[in-house]
Amino acid sequence: MPEINADKPLPDPILSLLVAADQCCPAIIGQAHLLYYSGVGINRDQAAKALTQLKKDADDLFKAIASVEAAINRGRL
Repeated sequence: MPEINADKPLPDPILSLLVAADQCCPAIIGQAHLLYYSGVGINRDQAAKALTQLKKDADDLFKAIASVEAAINRGRL
């Protein structure tokens, strides 16, 4: 693992990725659980809403990952 320089702030894309992962991953897991348990009581509307939210949260995470990748490709990380 690389040594962390406390004097150098994290680049914006990395910070955005950390925030997105922190916010999206628990939500993605929660929505996946709702879909998993859809056979034991959740109705179709709830399952559809859970899937829509899961896709939105995953998209937010993929956008943050793409920003980091773009910064790496530009040589800014």
